[in-house]
Amino acid sequence: MNLKLRQLQGFAAAASHNSFSAAARELAMTQPAFSQLVRELETSLRVKLFERTTRRVELTEAGRRFLAMIERPLDDLEDAYRFARELAAGTRGRIVFASLPSVAFGLVTVALARFKALHPAITARLVEEQDSNIVDKVLHREVDFGIGTLKTPHDELVFRELLPDELQAVYPQRHPLSAKRRVTWRDLAGGSLVLLPKQSSVRALVEHGFAAAGIAREPDYEVANMVTALSMVRAGLGITVMPRMVLAELNMKGLVAGRIHDPRPARTIGIITRRDRPLSPAADAYVELLFATARSAAYNKR
Repeated sequence: MNLKLRQLQGFAAAASHNSFSAAARELAMTQPAFSQLVRELETSLRVKLFERTTRRVELTEAGRRFLAMIERPLDDLEDAYRFARELAAGTRGRIVFASLPSVAFGLVTVALARFKALHPAITARLVEEQDSNIVDKVLHREVDFGIGTLKTPHDELVFRELLPDELQAVYPQRHPLSAKRRVTWRDLAGGSLVLLPKQSSVRALVEHGFAAAGIAREPDYEVANMVTALSMVRAGLGITVMPRMVLAELNMKGLVAGRIHDPRPARTIGIITRRDRPLSPAADAYVELLFATARSAAYNKR
């Protein structure tokens, strides 16, 4: 079989218009070239497809049956072509990415809402994980990219800095820490502590802060999520430590946050990708929107 897509498209156009000249214009061809295209198709099929008159062309019985058989495949090919072009343009597709919960809480969600408004045909799956699990998922190609921190450089990974963040102490408005100009790790160690679990990236940074200050301190309460931690602080059970970037998304009624010093618990959030695996157009479009959102004045005033 030696049928060409162009021949089938020309045949369908001529059948639709009952005119070779109109079909030639649709395919941006000269009429002699179009007539040759149809003759080559008829030769390949060994059947006459059109009855030609001086004013119009009409399908033969064989032509009508052939048209009925190719219309759906041509439509399917057109759909497939359009789908592939949309994938290449980043307007259709699927992205899967992993993020630290503290980043997913605000930045990721804000950017994702904007992204879906711009690209409704793209589906997105977000996996909330801790740093070590994010790195593993990127390395094993379980996700397109990760959003988190990379404590140790890795030969197979690329880390693009997205935004800085720091931990802040959170306590009731009338807590004694409210009167201090500088809150230190020693100040935090002197009261009841509500902290996230050990596998949390926030907890790891808290433990590093205490260790750098020469303090050994375990929490009085260990909870699974930030909402519970703030609820316990509001109830007067202690103080907690939270990433600054999530505070605008949480219920801070009756609570205040203060910067921690000696040392200051800072971290850099970034995009983690495999060095040998470029992002798809859809994933790349979302990542660029993440960077734009992180830089935007509206987000930074939150």
